[in-house]
Amino acid sequence: MMRLFVYLPFIILSIACNNKEKNEKPVTTDPYPTLEVQRAALAGKPYATPVRLIDSLQLISDLQFFSSAACEGREPGTAGHALARTRILERLRATAVDSLGGSLIQPFSSSNINGSTEGLNVIGWVKGTSNAGKYLVLTAHYDHLGKDGSTIYYGADDNASGVACLLALADYFKAHPRPYSIVFAVLDREETGLRGAYAAVDWLQAKLGNQALAFNINMDMIARSDKGEIFVSGVKHFPDYAYVVNDVQPYTNVKVLMGHDSGSPGDDWTLQSDHAAFYAKQIPFLYVGVEDHPDYHKPTDTFERVNPSAYLENCNMVLQMIKALRL
Repeated sequence: MMRLFVYLPFIILSIACNNKEKNEKPVTTDPYPTLEVQRAALAGKPYATPVRLIDSLQLISDLQFFSSAACEGREPGTAGHALARTRILERLRATAVDSLGGSLIQPFSSSNINGSTEGLNVIGWVKGTSNAGKYLVLTAHYDHLGKDGSTIYYGADDNASGVACLLALADYFKAHPRPYSIVFAVLDREETGLRGAYAAVDWLQAKLGNQALAFNINMDMIARSDKGEIFVSGVKHFPDYAYVVNDVQPYTNVKVLMGHDSGSPGDDWTLQSDHAAFYAKQIPFLYVGVEDHPDYHKPTDTFERVNPSAYLENCNMVLQMIKALRL
């Protein structure tokens, strides 16, 4: 995740000008209880036998691979970054997801005040059974910080966890498609300005039409529920989708909390990961992630620090979110 502590003025202006569009309703108060009230309510939740529908062994194997020394921290332009992308392609091809543009790899170029850069997104899809013209876009970024000399920034939570879960969800929903279509977008260049996400949204809208992208679920840092919690952010902006969070509570023992979208400086995640590119186009989103932990953006963000049981619950919880989502 790329933590931002200032808002980008051009995004703010764009969102303000489009605040009355159909997808977002003006909300002056949070459409959910305070964190204290949410935590108190969930403290007494009965134990739930975890519903695990994904391949747990494959999920953990992928997480371990993407956060291994071989991937060298997945900095764009490095051999480790290319190795991670090769694994992503192998997994999606084995799953037999379809491509949208003749290839699963979608190169992009991006320019801003900091200069121009190039990247490689990996994008596939599974066709819906009855409402195939509506698309859920599931996103996770695969780039990270790379190395500082011989020190590797492994990026297990940020964001090998999101990528491994996305691949597991592709496996599941290829075998169990939803009424709507699902795009599986593994994005590049998140750490350097969300560039892969902005390129992907533009490319998908050009390919599918502006109205086809109905929803985004973004996963970034989902493996470290050290407090037994995970957040779903975005309900403040799109309160009609609070039901998605409420519907998953019986399926997990991790506390699923709504928050980090109220506009408080330094505490608002609305523009801090790839879902920001969807928000800028007023496409509804929910972002799934944990709060910062001591290993965030440090070499100690390793596979060994992950709680496998909580990670499995979190990934299966995202699966239940997708099953609950009505488009």
